[in-house]
Amino acid sequence: MGRTYRTIGINLKAMPLGESDRLLSVFSRDRGLLKLVAPHSRGSRSKLGGRVNLFVVNDLFISPRRNLDRILQAETVATYQGLNSHLTTLTAAQYLGEVVLYQVHPQQPQPDLFDWLCATLDQLQGVSSRAALALLVRGLCGILRLGGIAPEWYQCHDSGCQITVPAADTDWRVGFSFASGGVFTIKAQHTVGNDSLAGISGDRQLTASEVRLGQWLAMPTTQSLARDEFLTQAEAYPLSVWLSLERVLRQYLQFHLEQTLRVPPLLDSCFSPVAVSQP
Repeated sequence: MGRTYRTIGINLKAMPLGESDRLLSVFSRDRGLLKLVAPHSRGSRSKLGGRVNLFVVNDLFISPRRNLDRILQAETVATYQGLNSHLTTLTAAQYLGEVVLYQVHPQQPQPDLFDWLCATLDQLQGVSSRAALALLVRGLCGILRLGGIAPEWYQCHDSGCQITVPAADTDWRVGFSFASGGVFTIKAQHTVGNDSLAGISGDRQLTASEVRLGQWLAMPTTQSLARDEFLTQAEAYPLSVWLSLERVLRQYLQFHLEQTLRVPPLLDSCFSPVAVSQP
């Protein structure tokens, strides 16, 4: 056991431990994923109080132990209470938190991912359901980019040709490959021996609107837009297209994480009965 150490971290998961403790999964900016015991935090007289709630950022003083390190002191740096304004913003935050938990590992600092998550949670506070969906999808795109697995939206991954999206929504379609990580022309896919897109494991077809939105979100200028400007420009895309693209990214994430995400189905109920194109 070493000396007490200090770190900034955000609570992403909590579960009961013993009679009065909690086990926290904390994403530390400079230490990666930490599993920490919050002692006596389930009692009404707990010194830690609301500091152990989800999505609270704390300045932590931690005592190393043989099995699980213990929190000695926590000073709150940031809270995102506006996430509780309605179910959609809270679900979007939980969705992002679940994905990030699969992306982070012990002793592997990811400060850019930490900052991106905190910035997105801050932007989600108090917005409408439609705005929460758009910010969620942009947040997912940022997580994929920082993880090095962002989809390719501009070039066919088979032929290398540029993907030119028609201005009007027509019967135009391209394929999307989870394994290859991007779009491909259906013609190009056929040239490598596949008779139908439906027969390709993990692939689906995308409309012009879905590809156009994916390309817009992939632009560095879109990723860096301030919240209000981003949401103003996001209005150009129908809600149904945002929902469809979220479903594509969900499947893509699950493919690469090799995990079934638990939170995203809750998002579906937030927007029912809005029509979403199925894979």
